[in-house]
Amino acid sequence: MRFAFAAALAASLVTFGAPSQAQVKVGVVNSLSGNFATFGERYRTGMQVALDEINANGGINGQPLELVVQDDRSEAQSALAAVEALDRQGVPLIIGSYASSITGPMAQFMTRRKIPLIVLGSADDSITNPGSPWVFRAKHNSTIVATTYFNYFDFLKKKKPDIPLTNVAMLYGNGAWPTSLAKAGKRLAEERGYKIVGDQAYDQGVTDFRPILNRFRSVQPDVLYIVSYADDGVAIARQMREVGLNAKAIAIDTSAALPSFIQQVGDISEYIATVVSWSRDVNYPGAKDLYERLKARAGSEPSFYEAEGYLALAVAADALRRAGSTSRETVREALEKTDLKTPVTTVRFENFDGFKNQNPIRSLVLQIQGGQHVTVFPAELAAAEVRHPTPPWSER
Repeated sequence: MRFAFAAALAASLVTFGAPSQAQVKVGVVNSLSGNFATFGERYRTGMQVALDEINANGGINGQPLELVVQDDRSEAQSALAAVEALDRQGVPLIIGSYASSITGPMAQFMTRRKIPLIVLGSADDSITNPGSPWVFRAKHNSTIVATTYFNYFDFLKKKKPDIPLTNVAMLYGNGAWPTSLAKAGKRLAEERGYKIVGDQAYDQGVTDFRPILNRFRSVQPDVLYIVSYADDGVAIARQMREVGLNAKAIAIDTSAALPSFIQQVGDISEYIATVVSWSRDVNYPGAKDLYERLKARAGSEPSFYEAEGYLALAVAADALRRAGSTSRETVREALEKTDLKTPVTTVRFENFDGFKNQNPIRSLVLQIQGGQHVTVFPAELAAAEVRHPTPPWSER
């Protein structure tokens, strides 16, 4: 893999693939520096695995594929500058970015410019609801993720009906994604008869959650529904044990899905659940092989973020092959007709429940067991039985 660097507006540009031969280019806007660089690096790993596979299998109708990558620096303005640069190069489509607060403005801007966008990591409902003819998302959204959590909580109730799960406390950051997932969660809690006994947003950058967690302890929630980024989730998990906040089911979205979460909090992570779009042990054809390739490329344990990077580029390559052209309108039409099976998920872009060009992906629940992420729900895709209820801290 060769890399060439050149300045482009406010963002760094990287071209990789086979520059001397490639005639088909795809633009990528990714967070390779700034607050979201941890996630951006994982997405880059997944796209590199997909790129190797695509070019080893003939590229795009015999032409090697080349990625032109812009670093958005984890900022919306830099992302828009990156789109401007890629637009001037005439790329037929763009993949990006991680945070919903970045991808949302990108989606609006690219709709005006009539450039197809394949969403990389963002899950805020508003990106595809009401959506745009130019925006496509193969991964899950807030509604799909929240529904998966509450399907899981309902599953736990049915599995052990003698253990009541009737109320829930919610803690979430004030960013676009955590707020979106909290909103969807509150709606589902009310629809399904859960009493919300705690509802607290926090400012990004907060490190002391103990006042909130102590308030939650006083109301004795059955379920904890937490949405946090990497460092926040680590602090919350540690401080839950410190203040003695117990719950029969604990879910921490985003942060708990990272292998580093387990490494940082150790035994505290046991029993915690998190929703993902893919896992290494899911009962799905090709998942194990993809896991091995992602792990070899990353040099460490991969997560669903690498898989989503792989998925986004696989979808782009499939559309470009079928389009037979780099005309943006032709590529957009090809994306609309996507019907693709991958080791991550099956992709069909559908219009439903107010969403447009959204893949109705089936999300998974991982539970941390024995220091490993294990798929426990849905039952037919599970690799192990769920462990329920979560014991009190004093009994661990």
